[in-house]
Amino acid sequence: MMARMGAHLAREGIRPAAWQEARKGRSGGIGHNAILFAWLGQEAGVAAARAGYDVVMCPAQHAYLDMAHTGQRDDWGAFGVGNTDLEETVGWNPVPEGAEDIARRIIGVQGNFWSEFTTDDDHLWPMLMPRLLGVATSAWSRQGVLDGPGLRTLADGYRASMDGFWRWNHAA
Repeated sequence: MMARMGAHLAREGIRPAAWQEARKGRSGGIGHNAILFAWLGQEAGVAAARAGYDVVMCPAQHAYLDMAHTGQRDDWGAFGVGNTDLEETVGWNPVPEGAEDIARRIIGVQGNFWSEFTTDDDHLWPMLMPRLLGVATSAWSRQGVLDGPGLRTLADGYRASMDGFWRWNHAA
């Protein structure tokens, strides 16, 4: 089905995009110049890139903003599947060490937020910020320029203009 859908979209002049699982299947997966979103870890993204796909890196352990910030039971977020702290969000390289050969195939970074556990705006912003800035830093900055504490300091500069949109309860 993925191969048929990819072919249909390609005929219509649309470049298909799908989660990394779309490259599987007895017909060879989606193909047709598709973009794949690698969420199950960077290794899957590297493998897809080496198979000829362009990849958007969004590994859950670094870029899923709906996960709890800490391993503490009272932290808000999808605690049952893991936690992603600011250091993990800002401290990863979308092109992993040893995979420099596929750098041109890593065409982007995405921060994901699945909202099924978020029932109140007061829960949304503390989960997004400042980790959303961490995802942006990983995508657009030279690696190693900013770490978690440095990003928290930088984010404090935005606090006054964003006050009311989020609580900074995870800034410590």
